[in-house]
Amino acid sequence: MDITPHIPQVAKALLSLESTLERLTDALSHRPVTAHIDGATERTSIRHACEAYSAIDYEMDDEIGDSVVCLGVIGTPADVVKRAQAVNLAKAALKALFAPLQRVRIRVPVKGSTTKAIPALRVILRHIQRSDLNVNAAYRKIPILTRPPATVTYTRANTRNVYRKTVDEIADMLSNVSSPAAIADRERLTTLDRRVTHLALVRYRYQNIRANILYARLDPKGRGRIQISAELPLIYATGRRSEPPEVNYPANPEHLGKPMRARASKLETEPLLRSLPVYRYREH
Repeated sequence: MDITPHIPQVAKALLSLESTLERLTDALSHRPVTAHIDGATERTSIRHACEAYSAIDYEMDDEIGDSVVCLGVIGTPADVVKRAQAVNLAKAALKALFAPLQRVRIRVPVKGSTTKAIPALRVILRHIQRSDLNVNAAYRKIPILTRPPATVTYTRANTRNVYRKTVDEIADMLSNVSSPAAIADRERLTTLDRRVTHLALVRYRYQNIRANILYARLDPKGRGRIQISAELPLIYATGRRSEPPEVNYPANPEHLGKPMRARASKLETEPLLRSLPVYRYREH
């Protein structure tokens, strides 16, 4: 596959998303808004929200595949909501461009005279010096409410998934992270016996967060209640309603306890890697 024609398209899509995010966060920082953000004071709420919306790159110590979670509700003038809608349109366009490139793999040289197949998108991101892009975070849309809410009640689900991944797929996940643990894990993968072709990626997820919304009045579809995924702050146009909603946040995940490892019999007891919850399958 010739990636040359896709390089400017990917760069343009990223620039478009970052520009819309900048316009949104600039408006939130300078317009009259009401914000209720979990764990933040009234003075720091908007800063926390803007940082969460803009967090589309991995930081040094971030875990692979994880994205910033920031719960809360922001009431804004209608024109600011339009800027949030522009962000979501840019995210949708970026995903439409990126998704096919993630499914296509091309071979690149590695140490020695060997090559390995990695997603074309990852090669392009390296070419434009954006290897630190958190694609999942870049895809994640801002939740926008069509009516002012009267109450917002968050729920957090305990879920656990086990994904069967090839060794190359795990290596790809580590390829855009430069933490010491990720570097050591990449070296660890190269030492595996060639007979080991698949590993288990175990996700203990506490971030399946949903918001149950009770509207102050029916929305355009005639609904008084809705439930939506909400890992980023909700935004709505205040209109004539100046009273902020009642917001109820979920219990701290540290108090929920970890789920049992239902498939422990098929996996080794200790994880193989440090930066990802990856296990070897037991030999039978």
